[in-house]
Amino acid sequence: MISSATFHVISTELVVGSFAMAGLCFLLHALCRYGIINSNNLIQITDNVAHFALFFGILATPFAIISGISASPNSGFSTPILVNKMFLSMTGFGLAISTLLVRWKFGIKILQQRKTMLIQIFAGMSASGMMLLTASAGGTFSRGESLLDFFSLPYDSILLMPITISSLLLLSGILSIIIAIVQMRKTSSVQH
Repeated sequence: MISSATFHVISTELVVGSFAMAGLCFLLHALCRYGIINSNNLIQITDNVAHFALFFGILATPFAIISGISASPNSGFSTPILVNKMFLSMTGFGLAISTLLVRWKFGIKILQQRKTMLIQIFAGMSASGMMLLTASAGGTFSRGESLLDFFSLPYDSILLMPITISSLLLLSGILSIIIAIVQMRKTSSVQH
């Protein structure tokens, strides 16, 4: 039987590879849309690959998180680095889901206007960046080094907010979801 540490390495590589591919494709898509790269075929290919890679990364993320918690010594949150990994991965996971939901709901229309296209690309690239930061923190935790060491990122410090601010952010997030669902239902009932 495979150990949780080995399974964590496998699932993490799937997540990191998928999100890295998605981030690169979102960047190439933006460069094509702004005319820096002239290729109509590349616009469609990068759009499809970016969203598919994001979807695959989302599917692999829970396996990486669960196997990482069970593979870590003591409890899953015994060091500040592991807490930061959880914060970063959950933020990237949420951004990726929102990017895919918006693309699924509005289709290609989201990429036809410059403002919405920029938001979509920024959200996709941010999700990818969060997952790559998560992987960097994991490298720091397991090997004591990572690809992003030259930035001297403070993985050993945990950014914690007071309970009142955390509660307000949680409530605003829930309220945003409710408003988005109500708006989506209104637009779908108008179209039918």
